[in-house]
Amino acid sequence: MKKTLSVVLAAVLFAALLLPAVSSAESTWYVYTLDGKTLNVRDEPSTGGRVVAKYNYGDPVQVISFMANGWAMVNRNGVVYYVSSRYLVDSKPAPYSGNTTPAPAMSTLEAELASERTVEPFYIIVRPARLTGWVNFRVGPASSTARIDTLNDGKELKVIGETTSWYKAVDAVTNKTGYISKGYVERSARRVTPANDGKTQMGTLNVNGEFTLQCSVPAGYDLQVVNVRGSSVVASVTSGDLMKPRMYMSIAFDEMYSGVGRMNDMTEEELKTLENSFRRMNDVEIEYRQTTYGTKLLVAREVGSDTDFVDIMTVYKGYMIEFNMTPSPQAAEQRLTDSQVAACIQFLSDLDFVPVNK
Repeated sequence: MKKTLSVVLAAVLFAALLLPAVSSAESTWYVYTLDGKTLNVRDEPSTGGRVVAKYNYGDPVQVISFMANGWAMVNRNGVVYYVSSRYLVDSKPAPYSGNTTPAPAMSTLEAELASERTVEPFYIIVRPARLTGWVNFRVGPASSTARIDTLNDGKELKVIGETTSWYKAVDAVTNKTGYISKGYVERSARRVTPANDGKTQMGTLNVNGEFTLQCSVPAGYDLQVVNVRGSSVVASVTSGDLMKPRMYMSIAFDEMYSGVGRMNDMTEEELKTLENSFRRMNDVEIEYRQTTYGTKLLVAREVGSDTDFVDIMTVYKGYMIEFNMTPSPQAAEQRLTDSQVAACIQFLSDLDFVPVNK
């Protein structure tokens, strides 16, 4: 089998900035640039992204979603692109007069996005004002952004982030992610725990007294700690059926990640470096998944070789958490089926980090 991804992951600092879920709701904003200049439209939410078009001063822009890194996801002729949200205003500006136009002051939306941070997930209950009976669920943390839905009294949401005045939350019924004002909710007593549908069992690992990791274990497997050495924990996800794929999980503290709260906080440039390193050593397909708790996962699957493998990776509080799946040596076919890969991804789909009170 080719060199495992863990070697690469231990050598390369990577990350991805968590992008908010795209809503079908769009809102119209307008270009307001310094000195009437054009606004670049890029294929990535970064100044390193390729410029594919330009908006003129005052042009309308269809915004799909505002992002916490100072960019906006936009719909331009049916294609998703990105522009700097610094130069968007919610009302059409007067025609440019030729004089120097002062840059607009930071809007309420920009200020809220600048304050956004991820949080340990918890539940909230909608408590609307006395007369309305409902609360708006919006694309961004400002009343000027498009409305995704209206939520009635008693509706429960799961919070995955917050700004100064808004919660970023997930509606489990519609699976939509949006923002709700903190003034119209109360905290629920219900604790966030991974789902257990009876077909899987819960696996729990205490990581060096720092936090507890909970996740679903695929049916027919047991989660067992194989070794604890220093700041590392190695777990084996074993099965009595020798024909089932092999699974392993390792959790190790790494100084490279000591300043990282979650993989979500890492930069786009670091992510590109990681992906390029993967592809130099292995022919892999890379995708990203988000857990129920808002944690970003990197999923890499080797293709085009005799022996298949899948790696899932994330980072939490300086700990590098890797889950690996390979075919059983007893299996005649050394390729993972789509259902086996799905089980591999599902293993961490309900991943939960539980803080430990010291």
